[in-house]
Amino acid sequence: MASMVDELAGVRAELVVSKDETTRCRAESVVSRGETTVARGDTAAAVMEIEHLRAGLQTSRCIGMAMGILMTRRGLTEAAAFDVLARASQNANRKLRDVADDVVLTGELPG
Repeated sequence: MASMVDELAGVRAELVVSKDETTRCRAESVVSRGETTVARGDTAAAVMEIEHLRAGLQTSRCIGMAMGILMTRRGLTEAAAFDVLARASQNANRKLRDVADDVVLTGELPG
């Protein structure tokens, strides 16, 4: 009888240890999933930032081309060409990049 009680106590102890290990493994799994989610979030944020920077670079290039066109056609300095674009943008209540697109496409200020 004593050996049976000892055996049951041993089995019970193994179950408790097993349960603790299972709980620890589950906790590690949750942490791992959380880290993966954060990593995915960081990747998504990085991709969005790259796209934003690409769009900004494209806009900057377009504005630069429009300024070059105005500088050549009107004999303006770089600063004066930018001022002309900015004023046209404000007067038309349009984004500067949209006015610059028009200048690049047509060679003239809109309106």
